[in-house]
Amino acid sequence: MAAPHKTAPKPEPGEERLEFLADLVGYHLRRASIRDMQGMSAALESLSLRAVPLSVLLMIVENPGISAADICRAIGLKRANIVSILAELEQRGLFLREADPNDNRVQKLFPTRTGKELTAEALERLKDHEDHLLCALSGSERAELRRLLMKVWQGDEGD
Repeated sequence: MAAPHKTAPKPEPGEERLEFLADLVGYHLRRASIRDMQGMSAALESLSLRAVPLSVLLMIVENPGISAADICRAIGLKRANIVSILAELEQRGLFLREADPNDNRVQKLFPTRTGKELTAEALERLKDHEDHLLCALSGSERAELRRLLMKVWQGDEGD
């Protein structure tokens, strides 16, 4: 008669083993991203902003006169997706469009005072969120994390 097969005791809920997942960087990136996005969404909710529209608005605030095509290239957004985002931001009075004097097919985007003020408030809230999210890391560890994550998402571009 064969010896009975022994299995590891079933973990209690919340104590699941992560032997294989723990070795996957992507698993940790995804968990960190979920936690970050949940906190970011909560921080921006009362401003009626989401992450991508805020990224677009930040590009306009930081680069007055930028075009929609340039925003798409800079933040990796598909051109088809920016149309509705710009419409939403424009309806809220957060930026103005002006025809490019050299090419009437191109519109230059400029932030309004309301857009700048909303951006400043959103950045303050995101700073508070990140301080909470990364409270276990020192300033130099935060800088190293940013550096390493940039190397990952830039791929061969950063080399």
